[in-house]
Amino acid sequence: MGKIKAVLFDCDGLMFNTEKIAQQIWIDSAAENGIPLPDDFIIRITGAGGPDVHRYIEDVVKDPEVIRKTSGKRFDLDFWGSFPKGELVMKGLEELCVYLKANGYKIGIASSSSKAYVETLLQNATIPIEYDALCAGDMVKHAKPDPEIFLMCASLLGAEPDECLVLEDSRQGVLAAKRAGMHPGFVPDTIAADDEMKEIIEYTFEDLSKVIDLLKEDACTGS
Repeated sequence: MGKIKAVLFDCDGLMFNTEKIAQQIWIDSAAENGIPLPDDFIIRITGAGGPDVHRYIEDVVKDPEVIRKTSGKRFDLDFWGSFPKGELVMKGLEELCVYLKANGYKIGIASSSSKAYVETLLQNATIPIEYDALCAGDMVKHAKPDPEIFLMCASLLGAEPDECLVLEDSRQGVLAAKRAGMHPGFVPDTIAADDEMKEIIEYTFEDLSKVIDLLKEDACTGS
């Protein structure tokens, strides 16, 4: 790995423990309405967004009213803003962000969700998350696994793709990071790495605090 200058974070399931809650919202809604979900439904929608995912959900769920109500609950800002301070923060997030800022790394957030939603979740942190760029799903034309959002974020940070470490918990995110020419780091949450992901992932971390060890090593070697 070359010298890392920027760390790009996904949001759901990576910075904040929202993915399990969001997935359960879809599972409960489908059960309540007698809608069978394919085995890979959760994997297909996790970390993704845009027209392709919306079409996939429409094909599976079929009922527009169920989709509207479920999506409304899934992205209800009042709901996510109601959690006690710190309850949604993933292990190691705040420690890692403090380290990054203290050591001159650029911090980017690249989420498939909307900017307003990400900003709502950031309020759950017990300390301010001092990021340098925020790119959200409503700011790009193409959703992950397309690399657009990561490339936009790197450009805003003034970093070359090969200077960026991407932290992801989803298949779509890992693929997008690889396609962007960046270093894909995987922090498992609800999705296990499949064979294709294993070939792509450069680093796997037990939690976000473990990223610090890699960055310290990279800083020492510079190569």
